[in-house]
Amino acid sequence: MEKERRRRFKKGVNFLILVLVAGVLGMGVIFASSTSIDSSALVTYGFLKKQVDQLKSYIDNKINELDKKMNDANISSRQAQDISKLQSQVANLSSEIEKLKLQTAQLDAKLKDISSSSGVRKGDFIYTKGYEVIKVPKSKIILFDASTEFVVRVGKAISVVPKGATIIDLTSAKDVGANQQLLFNHFYLVARSDGRGFKAVDDVWVIVNGGYKIK
Repeated sequence: MEKERRRRFKKGVNFLILVLVAGVLGMGVIFASSTSIDSSALVTYGFLKKQVDQLKSYIDNKINELDKKMNDANISSRQAQDISKLQSQVANLSSEIEKLKLQTAQLDAKLKDISSSSGVRKGDFIYTKGYEVIKVPKSKIILFDASTEFVVRVGKAISVVPKGATIIDLTSAKDVGANQQLLFNHFYLVARSDGRGFKAVDDVWVIVNGGYKIK
């Protein structure tokens, strides 16, 4: 609509200029017909025509300047609107990023839970899928199900067994009773599920093949 209004304004101005030019030309014709056509009359007519042309050129320049200013104003307005839209989009993206951060933190927590309790749970025991590395936190006790094999890799572990029971040290070919430190890289076997395992004096990393529970 703004463009149409400028077009009509410019058309009206051009029409006014044409009327003015026609009037001046008419005056020149009347002036020439009422007087003798001599050199002074022609010079006067030429001077008037030159002035009218200059006036028309001046008005055209002003109209062009007005169009440019109006276009610049429209461009500035559109730029302001674009900036406002971008700011809104940035705010929305920031909100989405915060949501993604929260979801990532939740996923990390779930992965930690999964890694700390790998394998398949059956009753109180978790059963590994083959040989798996398990962390036993400091002061915690790990108990093994029957026929479970394990190897202590890192940390100090003290055997826990019920009275009269043992843990089989296959590497040394001997039985290990209660309250004995388990040796690194020795292959141990638990024959029965009756509370045999070890207590972690500090954080212990153990390789387990079978069922276990940490308490």
